[in-house]
Amino acid sequence: RPPQVWLELDRLLATIARLRGKGQQVPVPSQLIGLMPPAPEAGGWPVDFELAKMGAQLRERYEAAQADGEGDSFSSWVHFVPVDHAHYSARRRAQRLSYAVWGVIGVATDDAVQPLLEVGSTSDRLRRALVRMREIMQQIG
Repeated sequence: RPPQVWLELDRLLATIARLRGKGQQVPVPSQLIGLMPPAPEAGGWPVDFELAKMGAQLRERYEAAQADGEGDSFSSWVHFVPVDHAHYSARRRAQRLSYAVWGVIGVATDDAVQPLLEVGSTSDRLRRALVRMREIMQQIG
């Protein structure tokens, strides 16, 4: 399910950017991009997958800062630290994503926040995020 969340989030952000006008991007927290999993083994990410491009750019800047001995200042300024996929499990990344994605897509009403926080499973929160993104796409698309 997490790859589907990333794909639909990218599609939603691209749609919002298109509606804003040529050259407009929707800001995405670098902390969220840092949680992105590796590209799916079967075919990778789509060519037009902007979140992967943003992640690659942030990773390049982070690695360049590390090489120059500026990694800590870069991380505190940009708030990006790439996730070490070998030591930060897919399950843990999905769990963090299931909360963090709501900072980008928002909730329908203010009183919907607490019940969302009380959802017991990562899978359920991700499913609800997919439903929310699809609702938004119907409203704007």
